[in-house]
Amino acid sequence: MPIQETLPSERMQAGNAGCVSAPPSMTDCESRFRQLVECLPAAVAMVDRQMQYLAVSQPWQTLCYRFGEHLSDGELPKTPAMLKSIPPYLQEICQRCLEGGQGECLQDSWLQPDGTVDWVRWQIQPWRDSSGDIGGLLLCYEAVAPKQLAEALQLTQFAMDKAADAIFWMKPDGRISYANEAASELLGYSAGELQSLSAFDIDPNLSASSWFSTWQSSKENGSLSLESEYRTKAGRLFPVEVRVNYLAFKGGEYLCAFVRDVTDHHLAAAALKHANEQLHAVLDAVPGLVSWIDSDLRYMGVNRHLAAAFNLPPGAFAGKEVGFLENSPKFGEMVRQFFAAPETTASQEVSVNIDGESKHYLIVSQKYYHNQRAVFVGLDISDRRQMEAALRQSEERYRHQAQKLDRALQELQRTQTQLIQTEKMSSLGQLVAGIAHEINNPVSFIFGNIAYARQYASDLLELMDLYTRAYPPTPEIEAKSESIGLDFLRKDFPRLLSSMQSGADRIREVVLSLRNFSRLDEAQKKPVDLHSGIDSTLLIVQNRLTAKAGRSSIQLIKDYGELPQVECYPGQLNQVFMHLLTNAIDAIEQDPRQRLSSQGRSNYTISIRTRMVDPHHVEIRIIDNGPGMTDTVKQRVFEMGFTTKPVGKGTGLGLSISHQIVVEKHGGQIHCNSTPGEGTEFAIILPICQSKEAVNPLPAAFSNTVPFSINPAMQAV
Repeated sequence: MPIQETLPSERMQAGNAGCVSAPPSMTDCESRFRQLVECLPAAVAMVDRQMQYLAVSQPWQTLCYRFGEHLSDGELPKTPAMLKSIPPYLQEICQRCLEGGQGECLQDSWLQPDGTVDWVRWQIQPWRDSSGDIGGLLLCYEAVAPKQLAEALQLTQFAMDKAADAIFWMKPDGRISYANEAASELLGYSAGELQSLSAFDIDPNLSASSWFSTWQSSKENGSLSLESEYRTKAGRLFPVEVRVNYLAFKGGEYLCAFVRDVTDHHLAAAALKHANEQLHAVLDAVPGLVSWIDSDLRYMGVNRHLAAAFNLPPGAFAGKEVGFLENSPKFGEMVRQFFAAPETTASQEVSVNIDGESKHYLIVSQKYYHNQRAVFVGLDISDRRQMEAALRQSEERYRHQAQKLDRALQELQRTQTQLIQTEKMSSLGQLVAGIAHEINNPVSFIFGNIAYARQYASDLLELMDLYTRAYPPTPEIEAKSESIGLDFLRKDFPRLLSSMQSGADRIREVVLSLRNFSRLDEAQKKPVDLHSGIDSTLLIVQNRLTAKAGRSSIQLIKDYGELPQVECYPGQLNQVFMHLLTNAIDAIEQDPRQRLSSQGRSNYTISIRTRMVDPHHVEIRIIDNGPGMTDTVKQRVFEMGFTTKPVGKGTGLGLSISHQIVVEKHGGQIHCNSTPGEGTEFAIILPICQSKEAVNPLPAAFSNTVPFSINPAMQAV
């Protein structure tokens, strides 16, 4: 008989007629599907969601004849009789598949119309239409061969006999029809002895009414679980857990009971109960607020102290969400974060409002039960917090006092250092002024008489010329003139006087520079020419710029800009220039390298640059190409007492004093920028006018470190 089939779209067009004719023309895909189904050795049927046929195979049609169905060509029955005769549990599987469940494959017995029972294998799978919705089921029916059935029965029997749990088959009157080896071992009876007993003999708590109730409940629900007591052959009673299944087989009814000895379980439960009671006693004795909470943020229990703190019984917390009292939002947030974090322990301080009073608690938490539950212990630290607050206030007062003392000490040290330095500079200035004065007196005498000496010499030479023309020289005079080189004397004597004049001028310049550097008579601010102060300082350190043993000379590069007179303490600024220049010279002298140009000459330079940075400020930069300094040294370069020079070579006061003079005395800024191996730059920014009415803030660009740069063109000078 040919296969009868329709597609879901064709059934929709046919409405509810029940009989669907094959389409007049089939696609190649439908034809191949028909051929595939016809060749299947098993009975296959395709049904819709109402369990009505859509397509059947030849073996399925043969099977339908046994159930009184006749599938004629061209139509399919509206109400398949064979599908109505399948057991209820198969119908439940079909319904689950239609509702979106997975397909199933199972093997079971099936009562045929002639009264025989066949062992068959069912495979039930849902099929989906083009839109992805479940349109019905694919049913496959296959009879199990007798050999396979015998093997399955033997395997089933062996499994039941060797099962770890005791298995009993009982008839409706309670008599035992089968018991496995585990049942005999559990009760101490042989298999034959058990088959002569009933459920009432092994379960002393069982009565006729309870047996009937158990039977009816198992029959209605299919299965039932209960706990009871069984009695062994020796008379010992022990608790058991029983699972009963109702079965109907070949017209007979049975209860299959799976029995397990739960003595150990009961003992463990009793021990757990005892342990819980002990734990509750311990937790109630803890002088703090204790709660245990599960991962869904609900209370599992609390100790009596926590319950008493909120005037509630302990049982009132069970099952409630954390924070239901609305007295501590931080605690609820802490619990949520703790369960979300991987850590198993944590501690945190939270505030809790109890009876209108805010208290502080230290909450210590610990996870357990696979990190799904946690216990939280809160210890009242309100008194400790008050003590800590008082201690912090006391520490703060002491810290302020210590800071004041430290500032006073630093100021004292700075003042002491400044006094020492001022005294040193004063002594030096007095010495320089004294020397300059002592030198100035004879130099002034010499300088003042050179002009007269030149005039006298000129007059005498003219007089000699007159005598020579008026009175011819005698041989004695000619001999003397020749012996003293009169002609050379006439030419060289004026040159000698000019040389003496130049020397006297140079000495006067040195004396003037020394007096300018010392500035003993200038204790107040006054407008001065900074270039004059720099040149005076350079004159003092000139001897250190010349070549020495182990070091070539240092080239000095001056790049002076157009500067107005700056209101300042000239003597103090001269100290700053002195410290910066000597610091640069010391750095070059300590450089282990020997910088030489391509011509073999010294390539060490010190550059001095000046310029106007804006209408109110001037800038002085002193740059060397020595070894430079590290960031650590650069950060401490203006720190009092800090020095990188060997012991006895430096005091660590020069740059500190320079910083104080520039910043505190003149309202300027001094910055240091250095790169190891390239050199160091000190930049000074000074206001032109120091009067309060005219002081202008420094430009924002000079609030940070001045960029470091050395002009290569100037290095080559």
